[in-house]
Amino acid sequence: MHFKTLPDAEVSLTRLDELMRRFRAHGEKAAVERVLEIARLGKRRAEMISHNRKVEPRKREEKKEIAEWFRIWLETPDAFFDWLEVRKVSPEFREKFGEIEEE
Repeated sequence: MHFKTLPDAEVSLTRLDELMRRFRAHGEKAAVERVLEIARLGKRRAEMISHNRKVEPRKREEKKEIAEWFRIWLETPDAFFDWLEVRKVSPEFREKFGEIEEE
């Protein structure tokens, strides 16, 4: 899982979502829980970096945003990608991060 940048985080969450849905469809509960644990770990790592004063302020803001993405995906995976599209075009997001390139 990579989340060095906002686009990297989006790709990682897309992959986690695909895995989770595939495992759920096949009734693989342990695999679903592992995917969720990886997402929780990603959220915690992003939060830790966002609070690290040795990291430049812009990177800390990105990690704070990424942690929020993980939180929302963990809480409402079915609505996450619709929410993310709205979030990326919001004035607040664009003011903080500009327009991020789609991969």
